[in-house]
Amino acid sequence: MRAVETSDGEPALSEYKAMRIEGGLDAREHVAHADNGSIVGYAQAAWHRGLGGDEGHWAVEVVVAPQHRGRGVAQQLVESLHREAGDAPMTLWARAGYVADAARKAGWHHQRELLEMRRSLPFDCPLASFTGLTLTTFRLGVDEGAWLKANNAAFAGHPENGSMTRRDLEHRIARKWFDVDGFFLAWDGDRLAGSCWTKIHEDGVGEIYIVGVVPGWEGRGLGRSLVCHGLTYLSDVRHVSRVKLYVQADNERAVALYSGMGFETTRVIEAFGPADGA
Repeated sequence: MRAVETSDGEPALSEYKAMRIEGGLDAREHVAHADNGSIVGYAQAAWHRGLGGDEGHWAVEVVVAPQHRGRGVAQQLVESLHREAGDAPMTLWARAGYVADAARKAGWHHQRELLEMRRSLPFDCPLASFTGLTLTTFRLGVDEGAWLKANNAAFAGHPENGSMTRRDLEHRIARKWFDVDGFFLAWDGDRLAGSCWTKIHEDGVGEIYIVGVVPGWEGRGLGRSLVCHGLTYLSDVRHVSRVKLYVQADNERAVALYSGMGFETTRVIEAFGPADGA
């Protein structure tokens, strides 16, 4: 993994997949070895439970050592995980171009895209007063239930983010980067109207990690105000000079919000699904 990170200049896997390698969450894993026994590729499938009548799906990521790319290793790993999963729906997240190429060679079809957007800090972002709301920071042991309810309502219908469990949240809270002072909650009485969760990566880049507004509070500027609080905290308190976020490409409202705040798309992460009858 270190060799991949050094070569690609970013983590080999998303945080969700990394937590599963560390034993925090269950996963299906396939490994490719060279003739000398060394590991040259790794693939992981994580189950995302469905919402309502949706049966859920496997989310897959693949990593191949730089010197072994272009030799069919990624495609073999994708296909072996697909065979094991059987008829269950699968989504392959291509965090690198060679993985996208492997998906296309395997006959998989393009499903959707995730945008990575970045901007520099500081940013002149006037802080709103949150009329009718109370802004606090996250309280460990107190706010977990309320936040999960609000988050899952804000992301209802989202195939990954709309079904977060207490266990998912606790594993994130246990990460070294977790910081209650950078986790903002907007309260409507005793119910959450929205939240903005920030983080700082090991390379010093900040992130607007999760921002959500519950139904009934959209269109009032709450999302922008929460993001402003997150950016101001990262800049003025944590002295971060660069910040990023991730957003679904088809979420036009969110993309327009972030673009209007000076964020620019720096990477597109494609998602693929198996072709019918594959």
